[in-house]
Amino acid sequence: MRVLVDTNALIYLLDRAPKDELRVRLEGLVTEIEETKGFLIIPTPVIAEYLVHADTAREALLQALVQSRFVRVEPFDLKAAYECADMDSRARNGGNKRAPLGATANLQKVKVDRQIVAIAKSRNASVVGGDADVIAICGWAGVHHKAVMDLPIPQSAAQRQIELVGGGVKGQPIAAARSPA
Repeated sequence: MRVLVDTNALIYLLDRAPKDELRVRLEGLVTEIEETKGFLIIPTPVIAEYLVHADTAREALLQALVQSRFVRVEPFDLKAAYECADMDSRARNGGNKRAPLGATANLQKVKVDRQIVAIAKSRNASVVGGDADVIAICGWAGVHHKAVMDLPIPQSAAQRQIELVGGGVKGQPIAAARSPA
């Protein structure tokens, strides 16, 4: 299992705010990657985008993640350049250099997003992303992809019904509680 994350997914994963649903979903993915001895791929363009707004604490989190044996930092190399050039040619030949996005999409962002997708394609990796443009480019380029929101919630974090003794109506549960994480 090889899974590449986009910048938004990396931010959700490393955010210091209290755990929200997106982070829980991504942590479940990381656990699955570790259990299957797969790899979480962080492309260098994603690291560049992340570091622009990272404070020192978030940089430390990134460094800790990168040191994991299940994480690979992958560059935009010659293989990825060929994949990206194919996407650029296909878009231009189709009459929309920003394809599959609309004519108002920022061209520089389209180019960086294509680089990220090209790294995934050249590594035979799927993409998990929080950026709708990256997800759209994956679909257009034939790269397996999933939005962070579409990842399953890990069983350990799933909400469970508990039946309370007394106070219920005809034996029905009267409250739901979240199991301890």
